[in-house]
Amino acid sequence: MLPYYDLPHLVEDDEIDSQQHVHNLRYLQWTLWAAGKHSAAMGWDSKQAAADGLGWVVRKHEITYRRAAFAGDHLVIRTWVSDMDRYASIRKTLICRPADQAVLARVDTRWVYVNLRAHKVVEIPDSVRSLMIQSKTPPMPWTDGTKT
Repeated sequence: MLPYYDLPHLVEDDEIDSQQHVHNLRYLQWTLWAAGKHSAAMGWDSKQAAADGLGWVVRKHEITYRRAAFAGDHLVIRTWVSDMDRYASIRKTLICRPADQAVLARVDTRWVYVNLRAHKVVEIPDSVRSLMIQSKTPPMPWTDGTKT
């Protein structure tokens, strides 16, 4: 398994806003979808965790928008866990358009591990920590041989 995850996405007409490009909230949605799919691919069972009263909650998103996406664009949303401390992890995401080798947005998200019943941040257990691969910035999708 690669220490990063690629979510391919075809921009649909209903994702376009009044300015004729993808609405900013869609970038955030794609980021969350990719994070969930990556976590599941690493073995995180979100349903079991929720039943146990545990889960990840976003503390902070920082998004730098660089270029616009348009209907019909084929994108790659590449995500990875770059750092983890006692209570939180940092997940990075690149939203890319391989056709013109453009990075459309860069996203840094701080996730905290939470006891959902007590609504309190708790220490990340070693069993959870071992699932979350930490890695350095991976290559761009158009330079590493990944099919997009």
